[in-house]
Amino acid sequence: MKKSLLVLLFLGCLTACAVQEFEGERKVDPVAAARARVAIAAEYIQKGQPELALQHLQRALEQDPKSAEAYNIMGVLLEQDDNLTKAEQNYQKALSLNSNYPQARNNYGVLLFRLKRYKEAIEQFEIAANDLAYDRREVALDYVARIALMLNNKEKAYASFERLLRLSPRAVEPALALAQLAFDDKKYDEAGRYYQKFLRNLGKQRQSAASLWLGIRLARLKKDIDTIASYELVLREFYPQSPEYQEHLKTRP
Repeated sequence: MKKSLLVLLFLGCLTACAVQEFEGERKVDPVAAARARVAIAAEYIQKGQPELALQHLQRALEQDPKSAEAYNIMGVLLEQDDNLTKAEQNYQKALSLNSNYPQARNNYGVLLFRLKRYKEAIEQFEIAANDLAYDRREVALDYVARIALMLNNKEKAYASFERLLRLSPRAVEPALALAQLAFDDKKYDEAGRYYQKFLRNLGKQRQSAASLWLGIRLARLKKDIDTIASYELVLREFYPQSPEYQEHLKTRP
């Protein structure tokens, strides 16, 4: 997950009351002042100015040592600097201060995924995905589904992709993933339905080698010669070295 996206998501969660001048900080609520500092720090991260971001985060934690938002953004900053151990410590601190903080759960999950600690990562993403108030549940659900596939838990992957498609009915990747999972499970009618939804969602965009190969195999089942020829042409034209095209050549009748 790109850190710029994480920062933007965080900025969207800040309340307007936290935006104020700093000259009179001693006269204002220190919690609100700290939130303002965190907002500024997030903007500096977005602009690629980590030193200034760090200054504001340190000041924010002086003003409000229990600021979960400050520790979360400190984690983002440290992860960008590849200081993964300290980044993890800051995400954990944020969650110890506020366990109902889905963006910190998501950010921590991304770090764990990066560290290949997949079972721990999926736990964080599942908590974030199950928070109905979290406005980026689809991001967490996508991670849940893909990690479940990596862990060979197809049942969880299937259920997560279905939830993801309900949340984002026009999404392309979940529809294709469900079509592939159904095909692998020999549920060909179901695979065909999801594949058609994938095509509708894809619109005029070009198919990938993987989706073309799946389409060819579905077309073979129906003896749809025209579709087979059409997809084969695109595979040969745009993906001649792909494993999918080579597999098609080997299995072509």
